[in-house]
Amino acid sequence: MRKDFPKIERLPTSGNAANIISRDAEMMSRSCRRMFPIVVKHVEGSIVFDINDNAYIDFTSGFGTLPLGGRHPEIIKALKAGIEKSPSIPPSLYSEEVVELAEEIARIAPIRGDVRILFRDSGSEAIDAAVRAARWHSGKNVVLTFLREYHGSTEIASILSTSLRARGSSSRILDVIYGFGRDCAACPLDLDSERCRAECLKLSRELAESVAPDDLAAIIFEPINLRAPMPPSASYMEALTRLARDVGGLLVANERFTAPARTGRWLALDHWNLKVDAVCLGEQLASGLPLGVLIAREEVLNLEPSEHDACGGSILSVSAALATLRVIKDEGLVERGERIGRRLLRRAGELAEELGWKAHGAGMLVGIRPLGEDARAAKKRARIILDECFRAGLLLWRIGATILITPALNIEEELFEKGLEILGEKVAEISRRSQASSI
Repeated sequence: MRKDFPKIERLPTSGNAANIISRDAEMMSRSCRRMFPIVVKHVEGSIVFDINDNAYIDFTSGFGTLPLGGRHPEIIKALKAGIEKSPSIPPSLYSEEVVELAEEIARIAPIRGDVRILFRDSGSEAIDAAVRAARWHSGKNVVLTFLREYHGSTEIASILSTSLRARGSSSRILDVIYGFGRDCAACPLDLDSERCRAECLKLSRELAESVAPDDLAAIIFEPINLRAPMPPSASYMEALTRLARDVGGLLVANERFTAPARTGRWLALDHWNLKVDAVCLGEQLASGLPLGVLIAREEVLNLEPSEHDACGGSILSVSAALATLRVIKDEGLVERGERIGRRLLRRAGELAEELGWKAHGAGMLVGIRPLGEDARAAKKRARIILDECFRAGLLLWRIGATILITPALNIEEELFEKGLEILGEKVAEISRRSQASSI
């Protein structure tokens, strides 16, 4: 019964788990961080089972890669059919599944004009392809991105990123401009988000016009940033569109973490009815299998064959993506995500208030984070909350001091409520401790 979860019966590192964790530490690169000391046995829906028969409620949805949770019957069915056909179809041959997926994506793509699609093997590769396509199409060189955003781990994607996850990389090129990052909940200019008229974008415009006059190929942005998941205002998005039009750059949205359906819309851009020149999707589309998708206006992807001759997307990833989109549509998960998301944001707001923090988000993407608190102390408190919830059987994740709550779109009501109950109990405990220590 789902009401029996979570279930913690043994230390997660006991028995053979300790041996496996030790072997992993000896063999794997130090860059391979494990969020929790769990050796996974399998994932069933929104429950993660470890080899010690512990069961955890997953409020991360596979850290953003499993919109339907684990082992959804339709995903398993699609993968079995793909294996029977062939795990890999050479990109030089045609595949009906590839065409079907391209058609399904085109139906929901917020693109100006006719759509063309390029499949790659990761969201990071889709970002790289977007930059190459923008430069080829425009004949220009410079790309504008924004501070504190994360676009991926491949070479070009990491160069575009300035989040903490990418800060360790020393690679930088002169043809990228790092504009003023948007954070309307904690505006560094101390301006109200609805009345500031996007002053941060005015600074980015001045930078682009002075550094790269008539040479801006594209503006790449995250509609909602995981580090600060407060959706921007309509006035900000309008100003961003004007900026792209005025400086002559293509507008490219990175929706690797926000699509499909994560924010209560098929794509986050739909919140503003915003049409762009290109959109990048990632592994979430294929329920965690390797896949990247670049969706763009026809003329942007009117590339020479030699530009991207190695198309990505294995038949397994494509089949999983088709099944994912079908389940989201058939089960009404876009609408459910918006409905459940309102409850999630309201409850997260109450919990954040106990900590003196703030909650922001859209749909099933919600974050709680400190505002005006010492960064080191804030990260420590966020880490304590995650650790305490983990011990109680609830999995959350964080970026910096922002605690992210991203359950699967189809999470059962009982598990959803139980997870919120655990989070509420731990927040109350930690809040009481903080108050006691300050007396």
